[in-house]
Amino acid sequence: MPTSTEPAVSTGSARASQSAFASTDLPNMDFMRAVAVLLVLFGHLTYFLGRTNFGPLRTVSMGDMGVKIFFVHTCFVLMLSLERQWKGQPVAELFGTFMVRRIFRIYPLSICVILLVVAFRLPMATLNPGQFAGIPIHPGLIVSNLLLIQSSTNSILGPTWSLPYEIAMYLFLPWLFFLLYPNKSYWRVGAFWLLSVFACLGFFAYMGGRPSNNFLLYIPCFLPGVIAYQLQRVQRRQLSAVVWPGVVIGVVLLYLWSQNLVSSPWTKGWIACLVLGASSPFFSQLSARWLTEPSRLIAKYSYGIYLTHFFSIWLGFDRLHNVLPRAARLSLFAALVVLLPIAFYYLLEEPMIRLGKRIAKRFESDNNSQRLRFFVDPAGV
Repeated sequence: MPTSTEPAVSTGSARASQSAFASTDLPNMDFMRAVAVLLVLFGHLTYFLGRTNFGPLRTVSMGDMGVKIFFVHTCFVLMLSLERQWKGQPVAELFGTFMVRRIFRIYPLSICVILLVVAFRLPMATLNPGQFAGIPIHPGLIVSNLLLIQSSTNSILGPTWSLPYEIAMYLFLPWLFFLLYPNKSYWRVGAFWLLSVFACLGFFAYMGGRPSNNFLLYIPCFLPGVIAYQLQRVQRRQLSAVVWPGVVIGVVLLYLWSQNLVSSPWTKGWIACLVLGASSPFFSQLSARWLTEPSRLIAKYSYGIYLTHFFSIWLGFDRLHNVLPRAARLSLFAALVVLLPIAFYYLLEEPMIRLGKRIAKRFESDNNSQRLRFFVDPAGV
């Protein structure tokens, strides 16, 4: 019988059965992540410019859909990351190294941009047609934002509203990995998804149908990424890669279609996430460089794009609205959208990612040494 902290597979068999997708070369996921961040960027830009619809499409919903796609993508790639990191250690140790890596990945840039907003008193809390707005700032609000524990309506920088949900998701993923890894069954995680949907519907009934941003409501968006992880562990015939972009774009268009048969944006989002997560393992990886290379670059800098695009829109279309001609402001906006994420990546993100990896590896080495000493001389430990 396995213990509660060790899966029912040996390290050797785990390494032998590791999925073929457990690598960093995932062009299909790069494409999906690139689509997600572009939806957020252009969703906010068009909303600021007063365009909430484009024909039958509700462009005002692009940002919401982009965040939901982020959640699916993140869960999938992090489950693969956990598979690569696991070396037979108990779940508590894997959880520790995983969280160290994630903390150094997500916090440095978020702290930096939040402090910039506070220091220069920038109105970055919400975006409305034609203007940005701030919220009253006090020490408690600053601390909660820096720790990413603020409520969705109290974000000093608007796009950071989703980061507390990501942090909460990180707390669950290692435990889900240990629960699911011993076998390749995807029925359990599918059942979890259904249970989460029923729980959300019950929550809506309890709230009287009033919309609410709550972590519970995003669980059906996270779990399809875990479903994708389980499905890709089973060898099966794969469809042509050229169809995958059409699937992603098609799901997005159906979500944005204002005449969709599913009226609730939450229900539409859960279904859209499930379709993307459950279908992604059935496609071969994209290979056309004209598509994979731009997707890879956008995905690489996507976190920076996500956290800095408010600055680009604000400076290019709000702050300098009556100062520079439109062509100059458009050029400035385009330059900032590209240059800010690149600068932040090489000056802050990449060094902190490397530092987090070094600390996590040292933590792993120290724990391995302690286990070895206990095995050689239990009484001396």
